[in-house]
Amino acid sequence: MPPSRILREKAVGETRWVALDATDRPIALRLDRWSDQGARTQLGTITECRIRAIHERQGGAFVQLAYGPEAFLRLAEGHRLTEGQSIAVKIAAEARRGKLARVQLIDAAPEKGQAKASAADLWLSRLSHGASVTPEDVPVGDPNIQAAFDEALSETVTLHGGGTLRIQPTAAIVAVDLDTSGRSDTGRAAARALRINLEAGRELARQLSLRNLGGAAVLDCVSPINRDAGLKVRDEFLAAFSTVSTRQAKAIAPSPFGLMEASIAWGETPIADRMLDSDGLPSDETLCLEGLRHLQREALAQPMARFQVNLPERAHAWMTGCGLDLQARLDESFGARLAISPHAKPQPEVFQI
Repeated sequence: MPPSRILREKAVGETRWVALDATDRPIALRLDRWSDQGARTQLGTITECRIRAIHERQGGAFVQLAYGPEAFLRLAEGHRLTEGQSIAVKIAAEARRGKLARVQLIDAAPEKGQAKASAADLWLSRLSHGASVTPEDVPVGDPNIQAAFDEALSETVTLHGGGTLRIQPTAAIVAVDLDTSGRSDTGRAAARALRINLEAGRELARQLSLRNLGGAAVLDCVSPINRDAGLKVRDEFLAAFSTVSTRQAKAIAPSPFGLMEASIAWGETPIADRMLDSDGLPSDETLCLEGLRHLQREALAQPMARFQVNLPERAHAWMTGCGLDLQARLDESFGARLAISPHAKPQPEVFQI
């Protein structure tokens, strides 16, 4: 099912996209940063590469992409490829923290001069399932954009009927705990458990899509849950996921311990990997661009006023060393009325001068 709306926020340094369902809940995000140019493998794009090393025991080869990064190519038996050979590949899964991008072999790359679809266009095509959904451009600082990205980075999600999901990605699995605190369901225990487990399955599907999470996921369901109820929860999760994502997903009914296991194909890099460091804190780039977004929001609200943003020292250092000349781009858009300085505080601050 295609999204009902797609919002796009173009700011200096990055563009944020949010896809919304018919109830205006976010179901998918995209983040395009100026620093991505030539530095990221992006899902669906086609490129040439060279086979660096073939490892038959690992069932594939490590390849060097034309623009620098390394990726992994799974090979079939009797492939007849050789190390050093140039081949054309398609990005099947983007790189994520601790993992290389995964590519698949194709017949040939597009000829020179032939138009190539951008990664953003490919994202729109996958998301809309062939339907025509035109992005709506919104001002920098749009609250729907901010709320959607905040949700994707939050560890806990409140369920509509009460209770929460706690979503904790680890190196091995995405662990999901269901807490029923705050619910006031009535009826038999089995019926109450089924209602919240079904809601949790639907919400988990949306969150996996929103956060770009894949691999193994385990939902700790509420007891009591028998076989028939477990099958309903599994089917509800799979049906919900198919409406928000084109990625393949499999799931099995909850075990006697109440654990529903799912396996989801990887696609784009998780949003948290793009925006947070290995300690789960905003990266230097994220802090910098967040401060600039707030600066642009204030400048748009008061077109004649002058503003300054104070960035954390490490974020300011990233800005001065990134080579993007963000100050010049701000001056082009707003005139020379926006200033940027470092400070010792951990968060950006914007004020009028």
